Amino acid sequence: MIVLSEEQRSLLIRGMGIFAAALVVLLVVGTFADYQIAQAIYAPNNPLVIFVSTLGLFPMAYPACILLGVLAQRSLASQKSQVLRIVGAVVCVALALLFGALITRAVLSKLEGFGGIVGVEPPRPVSMGIGAVIGAALCALGFKAGKANNAEDLARRVVIVVVVLAVSFVAVEIVKPFMSRPRPRLLFAGHDGIEFCPWYRRFTDANKFMAAYGIEKDAFKSFPSGHSLQAASVLAAFYGLSLVYPNLRQKLGIVLAIEIVFSFVVMACRMILGAHFLSDVSMGALVSVISFLIIMALQKRQDQKPMASLQ
Repeated sequence: MIVLSEEQRSLLIRGMGIFAAALVVLLVVGTFADYQIAQAIYAPNNPLVIFVSTLGLFPMAYPACILLGVLAQRSLASQKSQVLRIVGAVVCVALALLFGALITRAVLSKLEGFGGIVGVEPPRPVSMGIGAVIGAALCALGFKAGKANNAEDLARRVVIVVVVLAVSFVAVEIVKPFMSRPRPRLLFAGHDGIEFCPWYRRFTDANKFMAAYGIEKDAFKSFPSGHSLQAASVLAAFYGLSLVYPNLRQKLGIVLAIEIVFSFVVMACRMILGAHFLSDVSMGALVSVISFLIIMALQKRQDQKPMASLQ
């Protein structure tokens, strides 16, 4: 199955290459002017900015739940032993429930999501329960779509998208606590001893200040930006969905433009709220762009497999 024509692939790669170059320029600018920019645009508690910022959480996890539903269907329909088929399907469904629960918890939280608009958030079991239900519904949608799609290599292609996106997300979540960079809003709170730290240097005193001032761990997770990572995954997630719903493939060029605009808007909102510096949001989005280019390279190899088998 050839998913993209060379013309489509070239358009997407060129567009994302230009996007990546712009992000690198912003990263360099942030390297020299992070604090000054953050200080100039800081305007916390703006409901509209919080709303738009929270939208950045949607593009990665929820589409992944649909793709996991496809993999669950393919696992049950495979030629492997019954035990492996069932285990594979259960793992995919469990991951969809987990993704749905975790992302919905963040979406409804007071610190990083819609809860910040009204000043309250639902209890963790409630928000995660709602998310699990959403994850299950999306997984069921993917399961149904998988049954209707007869592409023989669909599972392999979907696995590529899910794994690359998951690895990029996990990598960012590992780097955040390791670097422990203080968020701009923490610096502006005026705690003695907490000073600006550039993105390329690890902040080593986070535990000391958390104990001294009762500060939460999240305040030291500025670099890189998870919201920007997920906002810039629009095209990768849409491409994954286009594997399942072929009619979407003609819209990839439009989605490329939407991703670039949407990413920059979310990046700006995260900075206005004092959640991140320019270098944080630039690096988060850049990781996502690189992930998409990796997906394109792996998918091209998949396109060439049938051709190689005929030679």
